Amino acid sequence: VWETENATKVLDITSELLRFTSETTVANANEQNFTKNQQMILENEAVFMPNGTWIAGEMVDAPRVDGFEWGMMSLPAVEKGEQRYIVTTVESAWVPTDANNKETAKDFVAFLYSDKSAEIFAESDAIQPIQGITEKLSDEIKPFYRMYDEPNISALVGGFASTPPVEGVDMKSTLFDTVNSVITGNKTVEQWQKDLHIASEKLREAGQE
Repeated sequence: VWETENATKVLDITSELLRFTSETTVANANEQNFTKNQQMILENEAVFMPNGTWIAGEMVDAPRVDGFEWGMMSLPAVEKGEQRYIVTTVESAWVPTDANNKETAKDFVAFLYSDKSAEIFAESDAIQPIQGITEKLSDEIKPFYRMYDEPNISALVGGFASTPPVEGVDMKSTLFDTVNSVITGNKTVEQWQKDLHIASEKLREAGQE
């Protein structure tokens, strides 16, 4: 899949966007300094960053330029008029088959979708997939979620298929962490694509055994 025409196009577009990365982004892309990258948005030193809706709460006490407001956009379509997407995750809750208190657990899962629970979640700027729930969010967060109501934007939910572990292969690291090397010039897009292909093939083979 990583050697297809579409994959090549996506990687090429990504590398083109990476050319505009701030010079300090890679150095601060770690658990100690990542908020320095986020601070650049608040001070109008960067135009955009990939992030999640939690960013507003994470940076709530950080200084910012006068009049700053959070904004959000979907991934841009390759061609004008095509479907656009928001990459998202959906948290899951389930009751184990051998649970000792199944009925109580089921009651709790049901409670997660109650009006009371929805209010509790909304206080932390989180919501369940309940119609109209976004109106309970703060004005700062509402724009993040209103995008789901736009007709040409869809939620993209999913991940890599599970396979038996393969020693030395980490697909997420190969896909995401290698971006830093592309930014610094230590790897070319062609090398990145080759690494993705090799890792993907090893995992595919493991999944077929």
